[in-house]
Amino acid sequence: MPYQSISEEIAILPPFKEKFSPDDFGSVSLYVKDINENSKFKNKIKIYVNITSKTFKGFKSVNLPKNYNHILFGKNMGHTKSFLKIIKKKVPKVIEIHNRPKSALKVSQSLIGSKIFLFYHNDPLSFKDCSSVVKRIEILENCHSIFFVSNFLKKRFLEGIPNRYLSKSKLNVIYNGVNLIKQVPLKKKKLNIVYIGELEKKKGFDIFYEAAVNIIDQFPKWNVHIFGKLKPNTQKLLNKHNKIIFHNFKKNNFVQEFLKQSSISVVPSVWDEPFGRTLIESINSGTATISSNRGGLREINKFFKTIKLNKIDKKTIYIALKKLIMSSDERSYYSNNKVSKTPFTLKKITSTLDKHRSDIFS
Repeated sequence: MPYQSISEEIAILPPFKEKFSPDDFGSVSLYVKDINENSKFKNKIKIYVNITSKTFKGFKSVNLPKNYNHILFGKNMGHTKSFLKIIKKKVPKVIEIHNRPKSALKVSQSLIGSKIFLFYHNDPLSFKDCSSVVKRIEILENCHSIFFVSNFLKKRFLEGIPNRYLSKSKLNVIYNGVNLIKQVPLKKKKLNIVYIGELEKKKGFDIFYEAAVNIIDQFPKWNVHIFGKLKPNTQKLLNKHNKIIFHNFKKNNFVQEFLKQSSISVVPSVWDEPFGRTLIESINSGTATISSNRGGLREINKFFKTIKLNKIDKKTIYIALKKLIMSSDERSYYSNNKVSKTPFTLKKITSTLDKHRSDIFS
């Protein structure tokens, strides 16, 4: 079905649950905000989200209200149908869809003239409706470009796909990134151990907590600070130990400033992380970092001096923490990293995405 015209715009469609708000955000929202904040195409960009609170400043945000489609087709497909209804009269030249391959297929089949960019932030084989080889080939054929936040995810996408379907120019890795910050001298850092993330077993939180209790009992000058949304199963841990402080959900700027002032960060994931935003933020803050080596974390770790744990359990985390606590020289060594010389700066990452956009807008 033809539409009236093509607009010189870039429409960005995050998943329904992503509110693109400083008060309610997920990793996809932060990625979209960060990578586009200094894009040369920023004035062409519109973010299409279900707005429930103020959105990030500096962006044009369009509300996708809930309607009967969300009940009939589910939240994300209802979200996609709301998007199609709004933009059908003037179709954006580029549509960037994040972490919803089924939505990318629906949009590509519904519109004529738009170039579809699909961004994977999670394992492509975890999207049940689009995980088969047949569906992934269909995605390859219908999307103009496909981006992954790590080579680990790209390799997962390619599993089982015959070489004849592959196009090097269509499949690209664009990492999460950070703006370089001025680090706090080691002697001025507080004796804090920081955990940031979901308070879930797949993130290794339960193992970390057990190791942290043992460490704090042995080294009472130190404190443990935990940032992450509290859930019913973690409420029982509140006030259980006076040296372990739960901060619940905090704005990203607050967390980053707190991290910069702290001495040690732990990223103990037991599952294959798609990327590992907390890891690169910890390294960038000048914090001595202990990290799992699973999934996309391995790609980050290979560029930096971190304590890399191939096995995550209470003992390995405890030993790594003790090593850093007992030696300021060790903390100094593992906090001395140069992010500027790696692929993880936002300047490089934004430039990479803009080059792909330039091919269409030139």
